[in-house]
Amino acid sequence: MSSTSRRRPAVLASPPLSEALGRKNGFGLLRLVLASSVIFSHAMPLGMSKPSLGELSSRGQTDVGAIAVAGFFVLSGLLITRSGMRLSTARFLWNRAIRLLPGLWVCMLLTAFVIAPVVAYHQGRLDGFWSHPQNPFRYIEENWAIGVGQWGISGLLDHNPHAGAFNGSIWSLAYEVLCYLVVALFAAAGVFRRARWTMVLLVAGLYAFMFSLAVDYHHLQAPIYAKTGMSAWTLPFLGWIAPEQLIPVGFMFGLGALAELYRKKLPINDIAGVAALAVFLASCRYGAFTVVGLPAFAYGLLWLAARMPHPLTKVGTKADLSYGIYIYAFPIQQCLTLWQVNRHGYTVYCALSVVLATVAAFLSWHLVEKPSMRLKDLGLPRPSRPGPGENRPPAASAGGAAEPVAEVTAAR
Repeated sequence: MSSTSRRRPAVLASPPLSEALGRKNGFGLLRLVLASSVIFSHAMPLGMSKPSLGELSSRGQTDVGAIAVAGFFVLSGLLITRSGMRLSTARFLWNRAIRLLPGLWVCMLLTAFVIAPVVAYHQGRLDGFWSHPQNPFRYIEENWAIGVGQWGISGLLDHNPHAGAFNGSIWSLAYEVLCYLVVALFAAAGVFRRARWTMVLLVAGLYAFMFSLAVDYHHLQAPIYAKTGMSAWTLPFLGWIAPEQLIPVGFMFGLGALAELYRKKLPINDIAGVAALAVFLASCRYGAFTVVGLPAFAYGLLWLAARMPHPLTKVGTKADLSYGIYIYAFPIQQCLTLWQVNRHGYTVYCALSVVLATVAAFLSWHLVEKPSMRLKDLGLPRPSRPGPGENRPPAASAGGAAEPVAEVTAAR
């Protein structure tokens, strides 16, 4: 390195993502913030009977929960693509399954056979609870395979502002898993090693479609889940997939994937990072959120992860609570509303929601998720694929796992 480059101010430096984003990064804290922000967003419709947090100030373009979903997909796209390039297809799919399913299944069992009976008792509806067409057993049968086929249980929670649904957050799991399957297919076909341009074209196509939708709105103020005019698909195990939701989250996942694929060429610059976040915030308020704000937000997240102060990079390295917060917060908030905690105001409602969701996430991590991840080496060989034109990339620190763990998305 020349003396000139050494004297260059750090703020002007633009190291590639591969250098800026090392083992000690801000992914853990960012996931935790994104998961927690969903609680504050959900508190408005679930507890206060008002639009989601940020929906009115963004002129209907988005809300805090939808932004959190988008952020999760960016981080997931990067880390899952890295995992897909390192592992065999069988091991990749196995690792994703044991990271996702055990925690979800336990949450469903607790919802169906602990939370729902307590709710039924409180609502005075134990008679007919088990024989109802949407009884707890049916709830498990309809939802165990990722796709949601039944939101409610035995007609309960029907007087809540968000009536009926015990866990509205799990809608995005199917979209996350669909992205996993695309990564597995592309990795197996050698796309990431020999034809990265395929991913570039795919992401560009999604962006072009989103732009075509935005031009029909004043000041490009299209909602993040803008209607596409396309029919939803019903896929095996994944259930109902709506294009208006798949396109934006798939685009954000793709941006994260491209960041990983071109990590040696993507510069991380402080001025660009701050500018990206400023553009993102401005788009939320004034328009063009989907076509300008979302890409800016993706870069801003990567910049934050790379520039996270060292003490904060330790968050999530030993106990990654973001997934547990995601899957437990919604039923907890529905129950708090049923018990009329929301009458004490938004602050009290949110504070108790965060505390209870964090406790549930802590128990989920230590009793279910972490023990399940010990099975990742069960009976499978460990052949790995090198990254495109390079040696095996180092694993990012995430949840104490040996490989990077990308959390599933929190929902709107």
